[in-house]
Amino acid sequence: MTPLLEALQALNLEGDLALSGRWVTLQGECSTVYVLAMPWGAPYYTWCDAPQARAVEVYWDAVEAIQAGLRRARCTDRSTLRAP
Repeated sequence: MTPLLEALQALNLEGDLALSGRWVTLQGECSTVYVLAMPWGAPYYTWCDAPQARAVEVYWDAVEAIQAGLRRARCTDRSTLRAP
């Protein structure tokens, strides 16, 4: 089991895994979150497709990377919430 899959399970989240478990795509509140693990493990890179949160961030822990990405994917304007 890969660290990203373990992190998803620890956080009780679901995401789309690719690249043998090194890439996860999650649906945030207002944008999509991407987390990539290097082939040797840490670091983890995270980014969102929201215009205000497109910068790549680096984390040394998979859980922290996922949580940070989801925080960045929150809506700043409540009127932009995606429908379930």
